[in-house]
Amino acid sequence: MKLVCPSCGATASADIWSNDAVAREAVMAIAALPAPLHISTMHYLTLFRPVKSALAWKKVLRLAGEIKALCEAGYVSTQGQIDRNCPPRIWAAAMDEMVERQNAIKRPLKNHNYLRQVAWGLADQAAKQQESGTRNQEATHTRPGAAHGRPVSFATIDPLASIKEDWDADK
Repeated sequence: MKLVCPSCGATASADIWSNDAVAREAVMAIAALPAPLHISTMHYLTLFRPVKSALAWKKVLRLAGEIKALCEAGYVSTQGQIDRNCPPRIWAAAMDEMVERQNAIKRPLKNHNYLRQVAWGLADQAAKQQESGTRNQEATHTRPGAAHGRPVSFATIDPLASIKEDWDADK
C-alpha cells in the first residue's frame, strides 16, 4: 500500500514510513495534539514545505512540538498586544484560515509568527463577543423583575415598603 503525505507530498509504502523512527514519532506527535488540531496541523504544515523538495520528517516533528507548545500555553501573544485566551479550536481555525489564504502567503514559512497573528485576531474577536454578551446579560439582569419584563415597584425591592406606606398614610 502506497501513502502520500499531505504535508510534503512524498509517496512511499506504509511499511517504510512505519519503519522510519522520526516519521513514526512525527505522526504520533501530530496525533497527540488536542482533537480539533489533527487535520488542521497536517494542512498547515504544507505551508512550510520548500517549493522544490519534500518537508523533512525531522522538521515535521519539530514543528509539531512547537504547535503543541503554543496550544498548551492556553493563550496567544503577539508583539504589542495583550495576551488573549486561545483554546485549541481557535488555533485550528487560524491554521485553516492560513491554508485558505495560502496563495497570498510567502512560502515556505520560517516560523509561526503569522499563525500567532491570525490566532490572536480570532481570539480577540472571541473575547470581544464574550465581553459583549456578558455586558448584555448584566444589563438585563440588574434589577429584580427586569428579566421578566415586569415593572419594578418599590415594594419588590424593599419588603417593608408596604408598612412604610401605611405608616406615612396614617400621619
